[in-house]
Amino acid sequence: MRFGTVLSGLCFALGGAIAEDIQDGCPKNEVACLDIINSSQCIEQLVIEKLSPLTKASMIKCVEYNGTASKLPGATKLCRCAGCHTAPINAAIAEMFPPPCV
Repeated sequence: MRFGTVLSGLCFALGGAIAEDIQDGCPKNEVACLDIINSSQCIEQLVIEKLSPLTKASMIKCVEYNGTASKLPGATKLCRCAGCHTAPINAAIAEMFPPPCV
């Protein structure tokens, strides 16, 4: 029992330390960012797993679907929410959809 308590405390401490190092650039007041976050799996398959060619059209397709939180065009959503993912995905979004957002 004591080992489990110590292990839990260690995991909590490490998790907190790692979380402090992550810079969250996701705008909290932008509804369109919910669509970007909800599209995480699709975007990750393009950028990280490289299951399909990474193009602007394929990225836009990931964030334009029925039931989105925002009615903005996909390119605008991606441009406004370039800080809502991991560093490699954020970099790909920022490179493909740089400001100014249209």
